Amino acid sequence: MNTIGIAIGATGLSLILIFVWMISLSIRKKRLEAEKKAREEAYRKALERQRDEERKERLYKAESGHVPTMLYLAKEAERSNLREALFWYEKAAHNENITGMYGIVRICQRIRDDYILKEKAKFWQNYIRGQEGDLGAKYETGRALVHGRGVEVDVSKGIAMIQDAAEDQYIDAILFMGDWCVSKDNIAPAPGDSTYWYSKAAKLNSLEGMMKLGINYIKGIGIAADFQKGVYWLERASEKGHAEAMYHAGQAWIDRGANGNAIAYIWLFLSAFFGYEPAKSLRDQVGGRIGVDSVVGLQSLSKPLQKKISSGTVSKHSIIRALNKLYKRGIPVPKKGEAMDDEGIADNVSDTLLDELDGSLFDDTSAAETPAEEQPSALNFSQTSMDKF
Repeated sequence: MNTIGIAIGATGLSLILIFVWMISLSIRKKRLEAEKKAREEAYRKALERQRDEERKERLYKAESGHVPTMLYLAKEAERSNLREALFWYEKAAHNENITGMYGIVRICQRIRDDYILKEKAKFWQNYIRGQEGDLGAKYETGRALVHGRGVEVDVSKGIAMIQDAAEDQYIDAILFMGDWCVSKDNIAPAPGDSTYWYSKAAKLNSLEGMMKLGINYIKGIGIAADFQKGVYWLERASEKGHAEAMYHAGQAWIDRGANGNAIAYIWLFLSAFFGYEPAKSLRDQVGGRIGVDSVVGLQSLSKPLQKKISSGTVSKHSIIRALNKLYKRGIPVPKKGEAMDDEGIADNVSDTLLDELDGSLFDDTSAAETPAEEQPSALNFSQTSMDKF
Protein backbone atom coordinates (compact mmCIF):
# COMPACT_ATOMS: atom_id res chain seq x y z
CA MET A 1 0.00 0.00 0.00
CA ASN A 2 2.80 2.31 0.88
CA THR A 3 4.52 1.48 -2.37
CA ILE A 4 1.44 2.37 -4.36
CA GLY A 5 1.09 5.63 -2.47
CA ILE A 6 4.70 6.43 -3.04
CA ALA A 7 4.33 5.69 -6.76
CA ILE A 8 1.26 7.83 -7.02
CA GLY A 9 2.97 10.65 -5.15
CA ALA A 10 6.04 10.38 -7.36
CA THR A 11 3.89 10.45 -10.47
CA GLY A 12 1.98 13.46 -9.24
CA LEU A 13 5.18 15.22 -8.37
CA SER A 14 6.57 14.44 -11.80
CA LEU A 15 3.49 15.82 -13.43
CA ILE A 16 3.76 18.94 -11.33
CA LEU A 17 7.41 19.34 -12.25
CA ILE A 18 6.61 18.79 -15.93
CA PHE A 19 3.84 21.40 -15.71
CA VAL A 20 6.14 23.86 -13.98
CA TRP A 21 8.86 23.18 -16.56
CA MET A 22 6.42 23.77 -19.41
CA ILE A 23 5.23 27.00 -17.82
CA SER A 24 8.81 28.15 -17.39
CA LEU A 25 9.52 27.30 -21.04
CA SER A 26 6.47 29.28 -22.10
CA ILE A 27 7.49 32.22 -19.95
CA ARG A 28 11.04 32.04 -21.32
CA LYS A 29 9.76 31.88 -24.89
CA LYS A 30 7.53 34.89 -24.33
CA ARG A 31 10.39 36.73 -22.73
CA LEU A 32 12.68 35.95 -25.67
CA GLU A 33 9.99 37.03 -28.11
CA ALA A 34 9.45 40.24 -26.16
CA GLU A 35 13.19 40.87 -26.12
CA LYS A 36 13.37 40.20 -29.86
CA LYS A 37 10.49 42.59 -30.51
CA ALA A 38 12.12 45.18 -28.29
CA ARG A 39 15.41 44.79 -30.17
CA GLU A 40 13.60 45.04 -33.50
CA GLU A 41 11.67 48.10 -32.33
CA ALA A 42 14.85 49.69 -31.05
CA TYR A 43 16.56 48.90 -34.36
CA ARG A 44 13.63 50.31 -36.31
CA LYS A 45 13.63 53.45 -34.24
CA ALA A 46 17.38 53.76 -34.65
CA LEU A 47 16.96 53.44 -38.42
CA GLU A 48 14.21 56.05 -38.37
CA ARG A 49 16.37 58.36 -36.32
CA GLN A 50 19.24 57.75 -38.73
CA ARG A 51 16.98 58.41 -41.72
CA ASP A 52 15.62 61.54 -40.08
CA GLU A 53 19.12 62.73 -39.37
CA GLU A 54 20.20 61.93 -42.93
CA ARG A 55 17.16 63.72 -44.33
CA LYS A 56 17.79 66.72 -42.10
CA GLU A 57 21.40 66.71 -43.24
CA ARG A 58 20.31 66.48 -46.90
CA LEU A 59 17.77 69.24 -46.41
CA TYR A 60 20.41 71.41 -44.81
CA LYS A 61 22.86 70.72 -47.64
CA ALA A 62 20.18 71.32 -50.27
CA GLU A 63 19.05 74.55 -48.65
CA SER A 64 22.71 75.58 -48.47
CA GLY A 65 23.00 75.27 -52.25
CA HIS A 66 24.36 71.75 -52.77
CA VAL A 67 22.92 70.92 -56.19
CA PRO A 68 23.50 67.10 -56.22
CA THR A 69 21.52 66.87 -52.99
CA MET A 70 18.71 68.94 -54.50
CA LEU A 71 18.57 66.53 -57.43
CA TYR A 72 18.57 63.52 -55.07
CA LEU A 73 15.66 64.93 -53.07
CA ALA A 74 13.80 65.76 -56.27
CA LYS A 75 14.26 62.25 -57.66
CA GLU A 76 13.10 60.69 -54.39
CA ALA A 77 10.04 62.93 -54.24
CA GLU A 78 9.18 62.29 -57.90
CA ARG A 79 7.93 58.81 -56.92
CA SER A 80 5.20 60.08 -54.63
CA ASN A 81 5.02 63.88 -54.49
CA LEU A 82 5.36 65.73 -57.80
CA ARG A 83 4.96 69.16 -56.23
CA GLU A 84 7.87 68.53 -53.86
CA ALA A 85 9.93 67.18 -56.75
CA LEU A 86 9.15 70.32 -58.75
CA PHE A 87 10.27 72.45 -55.80
CA TRP A 88 13.71 70.83 -55.69
CA TYR A 89 14.16 70.75 -59.46
CA GLU A 90 13.46 74.49 -59.50
CA LYS A 91 16.06 75.01 -56.79
CA ALA A 92 18.60 73.17 -58.92
CA ALA A 93 17.57 74.97 -62.10
CA HIS A 94 18.03 78.37 -60.49
CA ASN A 95 21.60 77.26 -59.80
CA GLU A 96 22.08 76.86 -63.59
CA ASN A 97 21.82 73.05 -63.44
CA ILE A 98 20.63 71.62 -66.76
CA THR A 99 19.28 68.41 -65.15
CA GLY A 100 17.08 70.51 -62.89
CA MET A 101 15.76 72.42 -65.91
CA TYR A 102 14.85 69.22 -67.73
CA GLY A 103 13.28 67.93 -64.52
CA ILE A 104 10.99 70.97 -64.32
CA VAL A 105 9.85 70.48 -67.92
CA ARG A 106 9.19 66.77 -67.29
CA ILE A 107 7.20 67.36 -64.10
CA CYS A 108 5.17 70.22 -65.61
CA GLN A 109 4.26 68.03 -68.56
CA ARG A 110 3.05 65.28 -66.20
CA ILE A 111 0.77 67.70 -64.32
CA ARG A 112 -1.79 68.55 -66.98
CA ASP A 113 -4.43 71.28 -67.21
CA ASP A 114 -2.40 73.78 -65.21
CA TYR A 115 -1.78 77.01 -67.15
CA ILE A 116 0.87 78.26 -64.72
CA LEU A 117 2.89 75.06 -65.08
CA LYS A 118 2.56 75.20 -68.86
CA GLU A 119 4.09 78.68 -68.79
CA LYS A 120 6.79 77.41 -66.45
CA ALA A 121 7.62 74.54 -68.81
CA LYS A 122 7.71 76.94 -71.76
CA PHE A 123 10.07 79.26 -69.88
CA TRP A 124 12.56 76.52 -69.04
CA GLN A 125 12.42 75.03 -72.53
CA ASN A 126 13.36 78.45 -73.91
CA TYR A 127 16.03 78.83 -71.24
CA ILE A 128 17.63 75.53 -72.25
CA ARG A 129 17.58 76.42 -75.95
CA GLY A 130 18.98 79.85 -75.12
CA GLN A 131 21.88 78.25 -73.25
CA GLU A 132 22.50 76.12 -76.33
CA GLY A 133 22.87 79.23 -78.50
CA ASP A 134 19.35 79.92 -79.80
CA LEU A 135 19.18 83.74 -79.78
CA GLY A 136 15.41 83.80 -80.26
CA ALA A 137 14.93 81.54 -77.24
CA LYS A 138 17.35 83.64 -75.17
CA TYR A 139 15.39 86.77 -76.10
CA GLU A 140 12.06 85.14 -75.14
CA THR A 141 13.58 83.94 -71.86
CA GLY A 142 14.71 87.47 -71.06
CA ARG A 143 11.26 88.87 -71.81
CA ALA A 144 9.66 86.24 -69.57
CA LEU A 145 11.99 87.25 -66.72
CA VAL A 146 11.17 90.93 -67.22
CA HIS A 147 7.42 90.35 -67.25
CA GLY A 148 7.26 87.37 -64.85
CA ARG A 149 5.80 84.81 -67.25
CA GLY A 150 6.43 81.27 -65.99
CA VAL A 151 8.98 82.52 -63.48
CA GLU A 152 9.39 85.15 -60.79
CA VAL A 153 10.20 88.64 -62.06
CA ASP A 154 13.93 89.30 -62.33
CA VAL A 155 14.30 92.44 -64.42
CA SER A 156 18.07 92.77 -64.17
CA LYS A 157 18.69 89.16 -65.25
CA GLY A 158 16.09 89.42 -68.01
CA ILE A 159 17.57 92.62 -69.43
CA ALA A 160 21.06 91.10 -69.27
CA MET A 161 19.89 88.12 -71.34
CA ILE A 162 18.13 90.33 -73.88
CA GLN A 163 21.21 92.54 -74.14
CA ASP A 164 23.36 89.46 -74.80
CA ALA A 165 21.06 88.53 -77.69
CA ALA A 166 21.08 92.13 -78.91
CA GLU A 167 24.86 92.28 -78.92
CA ASP A 168 24.79 89.14 -81.06
CA GLN A 169 22.70 91.17 -83.56
CA TYR A 170 19.31 89.59 -82.88
CA ILE A 171 16.97 92.28 -84.25
CA ASP A 172 14.00 91.77 -81.90
CA ALA A 173 16.34 92.01 -78.90
CA ILE A 174 17.95 95.18 -80.27
CA LEU A 175 14.55 96.82 -80.72
CA PHE A 176 13.49 95.73 -77.23
CA MET A 177 16.59 97.33 -75.75
CA GLY A 178 15.81 100.55 -77.61
CA ASP A 179 12.25 100.54 -76.29
CA TRP A 180 13.37 99.62 -72.76
CA CYS A 181 15.75 102.58 -72.55
CA VAL A 182 12.78 104.97 -72.72
CA SER A 183 10.15 102.73 -71.07
CA LYS A 184 8.17 104.04 -68.11
CA ASP A 185 8.90 100.69 -66.41
CA ASN A 186 12.63 101.38 -66.52
CA ILE A 187 13.74 102.97 -63.25
CA ALA A 188 16.89 104.30 -64.96
CA PRO A 189 15.85 105.44 -68.46
CA ALA A 190 18.62 106.32 -70.91
CA PRO A 191 17.28 108.02 -74.06
CA GLY A 192 20.77 108.20 -75.54
CA ASP A 193 21.07 104.42 -75.33
CA SER A 194 17.69 104.15 -77.02
CA THR A 195 19.05 105.99 -80.07
CA TYR A 196 22.16 103.79 -80.01
CA TRP A 197 20.10 100.59 -80.18
CA TYR A 198 17.75 101.90 -82.86
CA SER A 199 20.76 102.98 -84.90
CA LYS A 200 22.22 99.49 -84.54
CA ALA A 201 18.94 97.96 -85.75
CA ALA A 202 18.69 100.42 -88.64
CA LYS A 203 22.20 99.53 -89.80
CA LEU A 204 21.09 95.88 -89.84
CA ASN A 205 18.30 96.90 -92.25
CA SER A 206 15.48 96.63 -89.70
CA LEU A 207 12.57 98.73 -90.97
CA GLU A 208 11.23 99.04 -87.43
CA GLY A 209 14.64 100.23 -86.28
CA MET A 210 14.81 102.81 -89.07
CA MET A 211 11.37 104.13 -88.16
CA LYS A 212 12.15 104.43 -84.45
CA LEU A 213 15.53 106.02 -85.12
CA GLY A 214 13.80 108.55 -87.37
CA ILE A 215 11.26 109.36 -84.66
CA ASN A 216 14.08 109.89 -82.16
CA TYR A 217 15.77 112.33 -84.55
CA ILE A 218 12.52 114.18 -85.21
CA LYS A 219 11.65 114.48 -81.51
CA GLY A 220 15.20 114.90 -80.23
CA ILE A 221 15.03 111.81 -78.00
CA GLY A 222 18.52 110.88 -76.82
CA ILE A 223 20.11 113.01 -79.53
CA ALA A 224 19.94 116.55 -80.84
CA ALA A 225 16.81 117.01 -82.94
CA ASP A 226 17.59 116.76 -86.64
CA PHE A 227 14.60 116.95 -88.97
CA GLN A 228 16.51 115.97 -92.10
CA LYS A 229 18.09 112.86 -90.59
CA GLY A 230 14.78 111.94 -88.98
CA VAL A 231 12.95 112.18 -92.30
CA TYR A 232 15.75 110.27 -94.02
CA TRP A 233 15.30 107.25 -91.76
CA LEU A 234 11.50 107.41 -91.84
CA GLU A 235 11.52 107.51 -95.62
CA ARG A 236 14.13 104.73 -95.80
CA ALA A 237 11.69 102.45 -93.98
CA SER A 238 8.74 103.81 -95.94
CA GLU A 239 10.17 103.07 -99.37
CA LYS A 240 10.46 99.43 -98.30
CA GLY A 241 6.75 99.27 -97.47
CA HIS A 242 6.60 99.97 -93.71
CA ALA A 243 3.12 101.51 -93.37
CA GLU A 244 3.62 102.99 -89.90
CA ALA A 245 6.87 104.64 -91.00
CA MET A 246 4.97 106.19 -93.91
CA TYR A 247 2.48 107.60 -91.41
CA HIS A 248 5.22 109.17 -89.27
CA ALA A 249 6.97 110.52 -92.37
CA GLY A 250 3.73 112.16 -93.47
CA GLN A 251 3.11 113.51 -90.00
CA ALA A 252 6.61 115.03 -89.91
CA TRP A 253 6.04 116.91 -93.18
CA ILE A 254 2.71 118.53 -92.25
CA ASP A 255 2.96 122.34 -92.54
CA ARG A 256 6.69 122.03 -93.24
CA GLY A 257 7.42 124.76 -95.76
CA ALA A 258 5.65 125.40 -99.04
CA ASN A 259 5.62 121.77 -100.16
CA GLY A 260 5.39 120.04 -96.79
CA ASN A 261 1.69 119.22 -97.00
CA ALA A 262 2.04 117.81 -100.51
CA ILE A 263 4.81 115.46 -99.36
CA ALA A 264 2.80 114.64 -96.23
CA TYR A 265 -0.22 113.74 -98.34
CA ILE A 266 1.81 111.37 -100.52
CA TRP A 267 3.11 109.42 -97.53
CA LEU A 268 -0.23 109.39 -95.72
CA PHE A 269 -1.99 108.22 -98.89
CA LEU A 270 0.51 105.36 -99.21
CA SER A 271 0.29 104.53 -95.51
CA ALA A 272 -3.50 104.24 -95.72
CA PHE A 273 -3.20 102.09 -98.85
CA PHE A 274 -0.88 99.69 -97.04
CA GLY A 275 -3.34 99.29 -94.18
CA TYR A 276 -2.30 101.67 -91.41
CA GLU A 277 -5.69 102.88 -90.20
CA PRO A 278 -4.64 106.09 -88.32
CA ALA A 279 -3.27 107.42 -91.62
CA LYS A 280 -6.73 107.72 -93.18
CA SER A 281 -8.07 110.47 -90.94
CA LEU A 282 -4.80 112.43 -91.00
CA ARG A 283 -4.60 112.05 -94.79
CA ASP A 284 -8.09 113.56 -95.11
CA GLN A 285 -7.15 116.46 -92.81
CA VAL A 286 -4.13 117.27 -94.95
CA GLY A 287 -6.22 116.85 -98.09
CA GLY A 288 -8.62 119.46 -96.74
CA ARG A 289 -5.75 121.92 -96.42
CA ILE A 290 -4.28 121.58 -99.91
CA GLY A 291 -7.48 121.43 -101.94
CA VAL A 292 -9.17 118.91 -104.19
CA ASP A 293 -7.13 119.70 -107.34
CA SER A 294 -3.88 119.03 -105.53
CA VAL A 295 -5.33 115.88 -104.00
CA VAL A 296 -6.18 114.45 -107.42
CA GLY A 297 -2.69 115.21 -108.74
CA LEU A 298 -0.99 113.77 -105.67
CA GLN A 299 -3.05 110.58 -105.84
CA SER A 300 -1.99 110.14 -109.46
CA LEU A 301 1.62 110.73 -108.43
CA SER A 302 1.36 108.25 -105.56
CA LYS A 303 -0.09 105.32 -107.49
CA PRO A 304 3.11 104.47 -109.43
CA LEU A 305 4.94 104.59 -106.10
CA GLN A 306 2.48 102.24 -104.44
CA LYS A 307 2.86 99.75 -107.31
CA LYS A 308 6.64 99.77 -107.03
CA ILE A 309 6.54 99.45 -103.25
CA SER A 310 4.01 96.61 -103.48
CA SER A 311 6.17 94.74 -105.96
CA GLY A 312 9.29 95.29 -103.83
CA THR A 313 11.22 96.81 -106.73
CA VAL A 314 12.09 100.14 -105.08
CA SER A 315 15.85 100.55 -104.96
CA LYS A 316 17.55 102.10 -101.96
CA HIS A 317 17.10 105.91 -101.75
CA SER A 318 15.20 106.10 -105.05
CA ILE A 319 11.99 107.59 -103.61
CA ILE A 320 13.95 109.94 -101.34
CA ARG A 321 15.95 111.22 -104.31
CA ALA A 322 12.82 111.52 -106.46
CA LEU A 323 11.03 113.62 -103.83
CA ASN A 324 14.19 115.69 -103.32
CA LYS A 325 14.26 116.58 -106.99
CA LEU A 326 10.52 117.03 -107.41
CA TYR A 327 10.04 119.30 -104.38
CA LYS A 328 13.47 120.96 -104.27
CA ARG A 329 14.12 119.67 -100.78
CA GLY A 330 17.48 118.84 -99.25
CA ILE A 331 17.08 115.53 -97.44
CA PRO A 332 20.65 114.14 -97.32
CA VAL A 333 21.38 110.88 -99.12
CA PRO A 334 24.68 109.11 -98.33
CA LYS A 335 26.98 108.24 -101.18
CA LYS A 336 26.97 104.67 -102.37
CA GLY A 337 28.71 102.36 -99.91
CA GLU A 338 28.69 104.92 -97.08
CA ALA A 339 26.58 105.06 -93.95
CA MET A 340 24.38 107.94 -92.91
CA ASP A 341 26.52 110.41 -90.96
CA ASP A 342 27.67 114.02 -91.05
CA GLU A 343 30.21 113.40 -93.80
CA GLY A 344 30.04 112.28 -97.38
CA ILE A 345 26.51 113.49 -98.06
CA ALA A 346 25.73 113.26 -101.76
CA ASP A 347 24.29 116.31 -103.51
CA ASN A 348 23.52 114.56 -106.76
CA VAL A 349 20.16 112.87 -107.21
CA SER A 350 19.10 109.95 -109.34
CA ASP A 351 16.53 110.30 -112.09
CA THR A 352 15.78 106.56 -112.19
CA LEU A 353 12.50 106.67 -110.33
CA LEU A 354 11.50 110.02 -111.78
CA ASP A 355 11.84 108.63 -115.29
CA GLU A 356 9.50 105.77 -114.42
CA LEU A 357 6.74 108.12 -113.30
CA ASP A 358 4.32 109.63 -115.74
CA GLY A 359 5.99 112.76 -117.08
CA SER A 360 2.68 114.53 -117.35
CA LEU A 361 2.37 114.50 -113.58
CA PHE A 362 5.21 116.95 -113.23
CA ASP A 363 3.40 119.46 -115.43
CA ASP A 364 0.84 119.75 -112.64
CA THR A 365 3.30 120.23 -109.79
CA SER A 366 2.14 123.77 -109.28
CA ALA A 367 -1.12 122.35 -108.02
CA ALA A 368 0.72 119.87 -105.82
CA GLU A 369 2.84 122.68 -104.41
CA THR A 370 -0.01 124.79 -103.09
CA PRO A 371 1.46 126.78 -100.18
CA ALA A 372 0.21 125.84 -96.74
CA GLU A 373 -1.13 129.34 -96.16
CA GLU A 374 -3.60 128.99 -99.04
CA GLN A 375 -6.02 126.88 -97.06
CA PRO A 376 -9.32 126.23 -98.85
CA SER A 377 -12.38 125.13 -96.97
CA ALA A 378 -12.09 121.66 -95.47
CA LEU A 379 -13.29 118.83 -97.68
CA ASN A 380 -14.64 115.43 -96.65
CA PHE A 381 -12.73 112.70 -98.44
CA SER A 382 -14.19 109.81 -96.45
CA GLN A 383 -16.21 108.59 -99.44
CA THR A 384 -13.64 109.20 -102.19
CA SER A 385 -11.77 106.54 -104.09
CA MET A 386 -8.91 106.85 -101.62
CA ASP A 387 -10.69 104.61 -99.11
CA LYS A 388 -10.67 101.76 -101.57
CA PHE A 389 -6.97 101.37 -101.11
